[in-house]
Amino acid sequence: MRVPCCSVCQMRYDEEERVPLLLQCGHGFCKECLSRMFSASPDTNLSCPRCRHVSNVGNSVQALRKNFAVLALIHPSGDSSFDCDFTDDENDGDPDEEEDEFGCRSRRRRNSQSQASSSGCGGGGSGGCGIDLGSHHDLRLVRPLGGEAKRAGYEMWSAVLSSGSSSSSSSSGCRHRVAVKRVTLAEETDLVWVQSRLESMRRASMWCRNVCTFHGAIRMDGRLCLVMDRCSGSILSEMQQNEGRLTLEQILRYGADIARGVAELHAAGVVCMNIKPSNLLLDASGRAVVSDYGLPEILKKPSCRKSRSVPEDDTSRLHSCMDCTMLSPHYTAPEAWEPLKKSLNLFWDDGIGISAESDAWSFGCTLVEMCTGFIPWAGLSSEEIYRAVVKSRRLPPQYASVVGVGIPRELWKMIGDCLQFKASKRPTFHAMLAIFLRHLQEIPRSAPASPDNDFSKNAGTNATEPSPTSVLEVFQSNPTILHRLVSEGDLDGVRDLLAKAASDEKNCSIGSLLEAQNADGQTALHLACRRGCADLVEAILEYKEADVDVLDKDGDPPIVFALAAGSPECVHALIKRSANVNASLREGFGPSVAHVCAFHGQPDCMRELLLAGADPNAVDDEGESVLHRAVANKYTDCAIVILENGGCRSMGLLNSKSLTPLHMCVSAWNVSVVRRWVEVASLEEIDEAIDIPSPIGTALCMAAAPKKDHETEGRELVRILLAAGADATAQETQHRRTALHTAAMANDIELVKIILDAGVDVNMRNAHNTIPLHVALARGAKLCVGLLLSAGANCNLQDDEGDNAFHIAADSAKMIRENLEWIAIMLRYPNAAIDVRNHRQVIPSYEKLESILLSAYTEIHVPVFPSKFGKTLRDFLEALPREWISEDLMEALVNKGIHLSPTIYEVGDWVKFKRSVKTPAYGWQGARHKSVGFVQTVLDKDNLMVSFCTGEAHVLATEVTKVIPLDRGQHVQLKPDVKEPRYGWRGQSRDSIGTVLCVDDDGILRVGFPGASRGWKADPAEMERVEEFKVGDWVRIRPSLTTAKHGLGAVTPGSIGIVYCVRPDNSLLLELSYLPGPWHCEPEEVESVTPFRIGDQVCVKRTVAEPRYAWGGETHHSVGTISEIESDGLLIIEIPNRPIPWQADPADMEKVESFKVGDWVRVKASVPAPKYGWEDVTRNSIGIIHSLEEDGDMGVAFCFRSKPFCCSVTDMEKVQPFEVGQEIHLIQSISQPRLGWSNETAASIGKVKVAGRESLWKVAPGDAERLSGFEVGDWVRLKPSFGARPSYDWNGIGKESLAVVYSVQDSGYLELAGCFRKGRWMTHYTDVEKVDSLKVGQHVCFRAGLVEPRWGWRGAHPDSRGIITGVHADGEVRVAFSGMSVLWKGDPADLEKEEMFEVGEWVRMRDDADGWKSMKPGSIGIVQGIGYSEGDVWDGSVLVGFCGEQERWVGLASQLERVQGFLVGQRVKVRECVKQPRFGWSGHSYASVGTISSIDADGKLRIYTPVGSKAWMLDPAEVERVEEEEILIGDWVRVRASVPTPSHHWGEVSHASVGVVHRIEDGELCVSFCFVERLWVCKAWEMEKVRAFKVGDKVRIRGGLVTPRWGWGMETPASRGEVVGVDANGKLRIRFKWRGGRLWIGDPADIVLDDKT
Repeated sequence: MRVPCCSVCQMRYDEEERVPLLLQCGHGFCKECLSRMFSASPDTNLSCPRCRHVSNVGNSVQALRKNFAVLALIHPSGDSSFDCDFTDDENDGDPDEEEDEFGCRSRRRRNSQSQASSSGCGGGGSGGCGIDLGSHHDLRLVRPLGGEAKRAGYEMWSAVLSSGSSSSSSSSGCRHRVAVKRVTLAEETDLVWVQSRLESMRRASMWCRNVCTFHGAIRMDGRLCLVMDRCSGSILSEMQQNEGRLTLEQILRYGADIARGVAELHAAGVVCMNIKPSNLLLDASGRAVVSDYGLPEILKKPSCRKSRSVPEDDTSRLHSCMDCTMLSPHYTAPEAWEPLKKSLNLFWDDGIGISAESDAWSFGCTLVEMCTGFIPWAGLSSEEIYRAVVKSRRLPPQYASVVGVGIPRELWKMIGDCLQFKASKRPTFHAMLAIFLRHLQEIPRSAPASPDNDFSKNAGTNATEPSPTSVLEVFQSNPTILHRLVSEGDLDGVRDLLAKAASDEKNCSIGSLLEAQNADGQTALHLACRRGCADLVEAILEYKEADVDVLDKDGDPPIVFALAAGSPECVHALIKRSANVNASLREGFGPSVAHVCAFHGQPDCMRELLLAGADPNAVDDEGESVLHRAVANKYTDCAIVILENGGCRSMGLLNSKSLTPLHMCVSAWNVSVVRRWVEVASLEEIDEAIDIPSPIGTALCMAAAPKKDHETEGRELVRILLAAGADATAQETQHRRTALHTAAMANDIELVKIILDAGVDVNMRNAHNTIPLHVALARGAKLCVGLLLSAGANCNLQDDEGDNAFHIAADSAKMIRENLEWIAIMLRYPNAAIDVRNHRQVIPSYEKLESILLSAYTEIHVPVFPSKFGKTLRDFLEALPREWISEDLMEALVNKGIHLSPTIYEVGDWVKFKRSVKTPAYGWQGARHKSVGFVQTVLDKDNLMVSFCTGEAHVLATEVTKVIPLDRGQHVQLKPDVKEPRYGWRGQSRDSIGTVLCVDDDGILRVGFPGASRGWKADPAEMERVEEFKVGDWVRIRPSLTTAKHGLGAVTPGSIGIVYCVRPDNSLLLELSYLPGPWHCEPEEVESVTPFRIGDQVCVKRTVAEPRYAWGGETHHSVGTISEIESDGLLIIEIPNRPIPWQADPADMEKVESFKVGDWVRVKASVPAPKYGWEDVTRNSIGIIHSLEEDGDMGVAFCFRSKPFCCSVTDMEKVQPFEVGQEIHLIQSISQPRLGWSNETAASIGKVKVAGRESLWKVAPGDAERLSGFEVGDWVRLKPSFGARPSYDWNGIGKESLAVVYSVQDSGYLELAGCFRKGRWMTHYTDVEKVDSLKVGQHVCFRAGLVEPRWGWRGAHPDSRGIITGVHADGEVRVAFSGMSVLWKGDPADLEKEEMFEVGEWVRMRDDADGWKSMKPGSIGIVQGIGYSEGDVWDGSVLVGFCGEQERWVGLASQLERVQGFLVGQRVKVRECVKQPRFGWSGHSYASVGTISSIDADGKLRIYTPVGSKAWMLDPAEVERVEEEEILIGDWVRVRASVPTPSHHWGEVSHASVGVVHRIEDGELCVSFCFVERLWVCKAWEMEKVRAFKVGDKVRIRGGLVTPRWGWGMETPASRGEVVGVDANGKLRIRFKWRGGRLWIGDPADIVLDDKT
């Protein structure tokens, strides 16, 4: 009777791995085949291989029904009445064999010799001589093997090779079972050349060990048949039997076999080129052999054009590429990918083909798969692997999990060396063989894994194995058995083994166990300390034979490992056994144990060491104290422990860089350490350390230095140091400034106050005799100037150059306009030294002398020649334009006896009447006292004709003074004191900003406002220039600028700079990074930009072809962090893996947005192509960030892709996410939606709804756009984010104005109407926001802070309250105010809705409300009425009943806010913030949950609980609702403990697994787990919510965990870290303190919150 077989793999069904399963279509296949097909499926569906019907499998094929009809036919394999239905007629094969691609048999086959021969001829065993194909010419193919061969252009067959004819009997000749590779040859193939090369390879490899013997080639049916040995298994089959992974012993044994075989093939001149698990076979004895070696190079396409680039005489390098060979991309070295592409790189040293070193790469990938069970680069296409391997030079992502199998460090480091990009850096196979053999000696001897020795089964049973006679025999057979138990955390096993060893008659047993060392020289005590397990350490230390100071190969004792693990318990246990806490590592020349603890920053461990006698002031070989190490690594808690335990003296120790820990604390703004040092140190210790100078200056000077974004910490440090006695006169090294000088220069008024409050002399001089007032005036620190003057700064003190405060202020006034005001203020001080000359030499020119003589002759005065040395205040002021000098300053100068030369007027000068003029000599002539005009004609030096807006006027030159003119193109606005403009309002408001179009001949300004048809006439006396910028602002020169008022010079439009100063005429001086000095411009020639900040992530703009300071090896994808910003805006950028900082012009850079997982993004419009190409993504595609990598790459999930799209953060930009309820429609340019039409059209409009509803249309977010959301009649206002310069159409309206939507355009524009403007205007919907409209019947009052309504008060007053009686279509309202007989017409922007509560509403007292009796802010009550005045007018008060009070509260409605009321039947509990309920606990607790049974009129709640005998009374402010949380998309969930088996089965998920809900459909959840590629399906009721991990969480590895999912890495169970990244599937990226900046990848199920934090 024949047993049915699986139609896919042609293998017999069984009751284990090949159990028959039924798909929903009725067709059946074996479990192994369905599992393999399901693993390749992107979702939970599986297509039938026969009928293509799609079956919903769920999470595992185990959810499918078994085919019991077929199971009934299966009998034990020993029953001879059954046979396979595909067994050939000649019965050449073993009926029980199950073969893979190379004829490898699985574990369930019998152990028969594959090369059995009836005649005894030489069989092809491993390393044998092979079969003579000349005498064995009869080759008969039995059955095909494997599944991928046909796709690669070849087929694998099981065959029989015999010496007789095909008709001869099986016993008449020699017969061999072999494996045959049938290769289809191209027409242009040179068959003779191929056969000769195959023969040469056969002869070269015939004596090599650990290779699958190649017997030769036979031509059959037009194909070439390559004959080789049949083997008993393969490494791939072993991995499948062991659930995808191999044991450490198997990895070492197979690795040694493979390394030996490849090394001997290389010695024979054969390059394997195709090392992968399926090509590494197992012979009959269980040894690994290499097969398929050398064939890709021989059987490559002869027409490959790239092979021509290899010189014919170059035999050291073989040409190969993916186009012409049969190489697998997952195991192919970089040099084998597209050699011609790579040869274009002049620095590529392996440009053509692969060599023997390329086998090391393939072997490294194979070892990664053997260790992890995952194929390298799994899930990526060939093109994606090419980009990752060749372009990005990355390692396989699976390599990060290699350490998870517990292999030695030397071994996984060797695997990493195999994956080096440069072939010359990869290890040889001889070196790798030595490593394998060395580690094989450290593991117990056992029979090799083979078909006859199932290690996985035998290892679990101990009853049949004879136990050793003594522990010594166990140790001799397995010298590291104690190491293994400690590494596994088996406390009971360690105790039992040590107890047996201690009770052994031979005394050396316990000592030998404890002294045994592994390859790194570490004892079991080292490993126990490394795990941070105090129980293991104490179990070992119970025996006196344990040496607590034993050293490993690196010279480290066990206490170093305990410190690295951060386990104070282990440290304490070692100290109890007298561990040497003052030991110095590296044979006494390295750091002390305390230094190691400070390096790792463990405060508890440090406390144990110091209490045990460790020296807190120890200094290592580099001159660093323990405190230096702790402060340098920013371990504040550890540093404080050192200070509290005798380490205060270290604050005065200088290291090799002449820095003390105090200097380092100040540099790092570590206030806590400095404060604690001052508290615990003695006065002598403080005096010794506080004033020690560093290369920069003392600690006080360093603390006062400007620190961007750390001003608060710097001020606190200065306060602490001054209070501790720091020398305030100490000067920093470079500029010789004291702390007060530095604070004044930085305009830090708070810091100046701190220093002055400490009693520091305000007139303190530095080395140049400069006082702080001089510095403040020279730098324009106006805030500090006033403070210094009020504190008694002496204006007359001179510096080394003879300049006093007057000289400095006047000299710098040409750049700092405020200094002219300070001169006027300082002139008020008595005894002002205004006639003092400075010491600067002045040599007047000949022209100057001539003018002085002429002036003296004309004025009939005695000529006064300027002194050869020095200038006075008058000399400085004479050099300034006269219009800059205000009347206040001129009067102050006259009062001090300083008379400036007469003002010379020219035609065009702007003038105004002096304040002292009461009546002009020729009368006012229509002008007013504040009128401003320009000089029309200069009649003589005393008489002028001035053109005012009222007409021309004849004035005396002494009656007017010059003013700064308003010029064409300048931005202007009304002066604040102008109530009514001379020429009326004409639609603009008080805050409207206009541009001067021209100045009429009669002195009238023409000002243009946006939206106005023609210029508005304005009196220049009523207008002032808009001050748009201040010192320190970042600005950009307008890119459209072609000419500048003061000249462009070398400036490039679009450049970004910083405002250096504002001149008195409001013009600007900009500092640009590429100019040696400031650039003079007008404010209208620049525009504001967002400033760069230290710490910002930046990259080069895509529009920049070449940065101003060159690329320097960087690209557009390089992302760096700004570490410093120069005063001219030059950016100093730190880029990862770059040894020195990179300089950049701010105009070349752009900020990289701060992305997080879950953000909606799309490709920037400026990006021509993403970093790794477009693939199926388009410019309009919108996705969600799935993961963020350390190297600046991100994975983006798109709805039309089954896997994330890899790109750079510089490629993407954030977009506004779609939200549930938003109205959307298709973009007009979309002709075919990405996800189809679904019976909709381009005109369809819909709302975003929650997934899981019926009749939904799925639309890709890139195909849709939001509707404006506005409707006709909506009230809107300008968004407040537009700042001081609103958008164009709103410029003349005002930001507070309200408008009404008149119509909605299809283009997204809105047509608006407003009561403040005639006609209608257009604006985009993104510029405005909705506001609540005023409706008839609402109570209103005037807006707080309103100066005057738009149309005046007209009988109303600021306290008036009224009711709206009418609302017009343009928003104009009619209000009935009490006391007014007529309706009041008003602008809605002048009014605000007054809160009006109704009886029965629940209200809460605002946080800023005043308390009342027992009530306080936050109390909840119920409105019981409103108050009225005598005239039956609401007076604004409300009557509220609060529980527990007999009287009703009466107060203003502004003190209340609405809250959601409680209802009978709701479940509530007491808030945790309530210490004691108002009416007591009544036997309940915080965990008590009750139901509201009734509510009193004052809001008192009566709660029913099952445990209470009567109702429990509670104040509504003390309770919170208890609601069942609904699981939503993005929630973190796990399977409920009460669910034994989910509806769709477990798959790879367990009860402990934690995932993130990705999709919800029809009550089912699609959950994303970080270790499963596809979404896991379950019912909603089967899951429960758990707390989501967030960035910033303090976490540790879950206790009792044997091995984390992706291995321990360098961490231990005692490791503690911080979450710095969370992927969309829950994968955590954690930074541990001592991991050196590298992130640790973890499964959330392996991580818990750190209880200690």
